Amino acid sequence: MNNQADIDKWWKDSMVLLSISLPSLIWLMMYLLLSLKIAWISFPCGILVGFFLWLIALGYENPRMAKATLIGVTANLVLALISAYYAFFNY
Repeated sequence: MNNQADIDKWWKDSMVLLSISLPSLIWLMMYLLLSLKIAWISFPCGILVGFFLWLIALGYENPRMAKATLIGVTANLVLALISAYYAFFNY
């Protein structure tokens, strides 16, 4: 059931692209629909989504997707820290 052998490039793997982009897209949607100062709350959401994506990657034995999930959650953390700076420290 491991169809990942046919995919040689990471950007051709839709699950890797989903894992990298979904946590950051949560921040982006909060930024666009709410505000920059509220978008810091996307980090807990990104962690939960990332955790379940990571479990899916482990279930399908896809280590590349698992690594991409960690990268996506880290990108969400950086974006959330920028929002937290503007929310709490930028008077």
